[in-house]
Amino acid sequence: MGKKNTGETTEAKRFESKYDAKALRGCIQEGLDAKTIMERLGIRHKQTLKQYVLRLLSDDRTFYEVRGLYLKSSAHPRVNAKGELKLVLRNLDLGDLAVAAGDEFAVTAEDNRIILTRV
Repeated sequence: MGKKNTGETTEAKRFESKYDAKALRGCIQEGLDAKTIMERLGIRHKQTLKQYVLRLLSDDRTFYEVRGLYLKSSAHPRVNAKGELKLVLRNLDLGDLAVAAGDEFAVTAEDNRIILTRV
């Protein structure tokens, strides 16, 4: 009672990989971050970029570090069912802003933005 095979070959279902070792190596050597590399090479998912970097590591037998590749995707936090919004600062790119345990922030809302200001 399962799906019947419609006669399509597995070759028709395959897609071609966009892996380009030379372009990826160039982007990494330029010091680009993961998001920029994904845009430049037309990669949609971070997991795909991770696989390409691992393949490049294996091919070149050299360690490459890509900024932002292993950050969790919490750049867009969501409000939960209880109406709570939780931010994990170590997962966000805060640039030069340094925060420490015990820092306090004032919260304001304007123009569809929530603004945290250090007190």
